[in-house]
Amino acid sequence: MRVRKYLCVFAVLCFLTGCGVTDREDLKPPDLTISAGGQDLSYTLGTFTWTENKRSVASESLTPPDLVDVTNEVEEGTTVSIDFSKEPDVLKVGVWEDDDEVLKQIAGNTITLPDEKGDFLYVIRAEWSEGDALYALSIKTVGARP
Repeated sequence: MRVRKYLCVFAVLCFLTGCGVTDREDLKPPDLTISAGGQDLSYTLGTFTWTENKRSVASESLTPPDLVDVTNEVEEGTTVSIDFSKEPDVLKVGVWEDDDEVLKQIAGNTITLPDEKGDFLYVIRAEWSEGDALYALSIKTVGARP
């Protein structure tokens, strides 16, 4: 009888403990939508850290050139909107050049693409009180479409 009692208590404790455990894969920065000219652009989430409800995760990634696998074609001079489901405290954007990024903090959530044709690898860094994240975005600017 005693063994049964302890077994029941053990089973209840295991159940209660298991209910509180969640996978760390649900810990990630807020969702992001990047759009230009009425189309959503493909991007890749890179290195990030995130802490929420006393749980933390740190994720390392490849460098931006090795991270992206889709190039978005966008008309030159187009305005690109960067919209997060939760606004970051700091938002910086830059272009990856010569194995490095030169980031500038932006006011508002838009950037304007160059008025020239070319391939550009944009790096977006966002910071919140819960953590930070890097996003990589490949854009090929093209002339105006008829």
